[in-house]
Amino acid sequence: MERYTRGEFLFFFDNDAVLPAPDTLAHPATDPARHAGFHRLIARNRVWLAYRRLPAPLIPLYPVIWTLLSAARIRSRANLAVWFAGLLEGLKGGHGQRRPMSWGTVLRLTRAGRPPIV
Repeated sequence: MERYTRGEFLFFFDNDAVLPAPDTLAHPATDPARHAGFHRLIARNRVWLAYRRLPAPLIPLYPVIWTLLSAARIRSRANLAVWFAGLLEGLKGGHGQRRPMSWGTVLRLTRAGRPPIV
């Protein structure tokens, strides 16, 4: 492994990958939920995900479950309003190409304790 220093940063080169030294990754953790856009995009993307990947009978079930969970989790009325705006945006369209998983995959995920609707 080759070592290279540039300014304050130390980089390691390993098999054509540039890896910053562990001590240079000191970025503070921030909560993405502090931005209203986060709630809108999460809701919109959940609807899009259901449309693109779930079998047809499960499509309405997935957003309903996540609506109930989000209504219980999001404390701020303003963030909840933004979340519902994202839900409506997802329902309007823009889903992309539909390639649903097979029922066998749904069954396998459920047996593994990871049902695709929660």
